[in-house]
Amino acid sequence: MKNILLPISFSETSKNALHYANLIAKEFGASISLIHCYSGYDYNREYDFGALDYDQGIKQMLIDFYKKNIEKKDHQPFKVIACEGAVSDNISKISHKYELLILSRRTGYPSKSNVTFSDKLFFLTTTSPCPVLLLPSKRDVFSFSELKNIWHIQRKDVEMDVIKPQLLKFNIDSNLVTSKSLKQETFTSAFWKNIVNYKKSKDGSQLKKIYEAYASEHIDLLILVKHRIGLFEKFLKNDTFQILSQFDIPILILQNKE
Repeated sequence: MKNILLPISFSETSKNALHYANLIAKEFGASISLIHCYSGYDYNREYDFGALDYDQGIKQMLIDFYKKNIEKKDHQPFKVIACEGAVSDNISKISHKYELLILSRRTGYPSKSNVTFSDKLFFLTTTSPCPVLLLPSKRDVFSFSELKNIWHIQRKDVEMDVIKPQLLKFNIDSNLVTSKSLKQETFTSAFWKNIVNYKKSKDGSQLKKIYEAYASEHIDLLILVKHRIGLFEKFLKNDTFQILSQFDIPILILQNKE
């Protein structure tokens, strides 16, 4: 892996995503491209750079953002990109040039009141033609080579054949991957059993059981495979995925390129 793409909004979430992206870039000897997208209309732009061209002003902000949030001793090669237009449109156009798109998401208690997956993350995840890594908002250490307990949320039988060659690019041993299905009937994990039961019953009382069971799990990574875009969008909006996304588990979304 040589090229990582990272959307930056200059928020706390962006700081977290940058932290992770820099760790991964260091692990693989990769370069990070920081991208910020802005409105094509002057009146709708957030910043004022005076006489300086807006594009150049944004690029300087990205450079400063990296240097401010990453200690000098940890600096990795990086580039900056400033684009007019919606971030999802630009990501869909350019992310095929990259091996990984990194995004950060907020996590929290999986109750009915806060089970959400933001529109921005939804569109970036579904429009990107390259693999997407959704990382939890909690700042922590992350390394692909140190992942031990990896779950693959299987939706089609052929997915492991899709996953195996792609995992090599991330230094992930496919023997460490355990497939889980929402249709399975026997379980070794109480956490997954409660998720499947919730999917079947939609009983809100299961949410507490899911949360309690998660305390006994240590899941390093969830893997999803993106097939047809419409079906994948439907799955991301499903209650089951919304619940899973609330936990502080990294989620890697791989492409079915067949």
